[in-house]
Amino acid sequence: MIDLSICIVNWNTESVLRECLRSIYEQTHEISFEVIVVDNASEDGSLEMVRTFFPEVTLVANLENRGFAAANNQALLMGKGRYVFLLNPDTVVHDGALERMVRFMDRNPHAGATGCKLLNEDGTVQNSVRRFLTFRMALYNNTILGRVSCFKKLSGDYKMRGFSFSRVEEVDAAGGAALMIRRTVLDEVGLLDEGYFIFMEEMDLCRRIRARGHQIYYFPDAVITHLGGKSRRQNPKGMILIIQKSLIRYFTKFEGARRTSHFKIFYKTLFLAEIVYGLFINVLYLAKYRTVRKNAEKARRKWVKIEESIYFLGKESGSFFFRI
Repeated sequence: MIDLSICIVNWNTESVLRECLRSIYEQTHEISFEVIVVDNASEDGSLEMVRTFFPEVTLVANLENRGFAAANNQALLMGKGRYVFLLNPDTVVHDGALERMVRFMDRNPHAGATGCKLLNEDGTVQNSVRRFLTFRMALYNNTILGRVSCFKKLSGDYKMRGFSFSRVEEVDAAGGAALMIRRTVLDEVGLLDEGYFIFMEEMDLCRRIRARGHQIYYFPDAVITHLGGKSRRQNPKGMILIIQKSLIRYFTKFEGARRTSHFKIFYKTLFLAEIVYGLFINVLYLAKYRTVRKNAEKARRKWVKIEESIYFLGKESGSFFFRI
């Protein structure tokens, strides 16, 4: 049996996928591994690039975008490694990162899954660990309440602000951008829940792993750069509703339908208030980054958020209130 099955889901991210694959093969030498790329009907030349430059990759070409969870499950079912590694295509693997993670898992048989140190493009540390989400955390992180000073400190519980990223720590959940899972544990708890198109599927999996008595770790000696959000920014329209559907599915599954229905009464109104207020703030920032403090990248990011918000308010708010 090989050591590691690396599972990558791609959707129209040809340029970053190429760098991701290159980094895997250039920076991984001391373990046996396979790479499985599942492409969700890309139209940007991703398939041709993989076939041309990385013929050793196992490539699955879906005829439609099946979503992150379902496509990852295709790769997970094909993988033959002792460990499986969920890896986003917008990542760059640093020297020896995957070997170090495999050795860490070998030394810690109680570890069901492990995350690593993720870096932003500028080299700063990315927050890649989470507490299991609660109703309170969702209210403070996703709604207008999070902008109120007395609630800001409470909202940090979910993202574990103040977490030390310099030492090994046991955590509730590690980010799905780079998550290594023991194959025997995955066989025990099951695959990703395909009811999530994208978002919350890795927290769902981590929760099931922890429920079976296995531990999840943050391991800083393995480093990967995560560019973040490349697929999402291609098509921001519709993303807010998709994420909210995943959030409500998660709560219904783990907190119960009755409690979740009560939570939605408060949450939906406060979430809508945040969308409207956030739209106003982002328009102001967009104007600033285009005039007073010119910054094309920040202006582009603000425009993506504005597009998301306008589409949600115009096309999806009815579905949000009455169908989820």
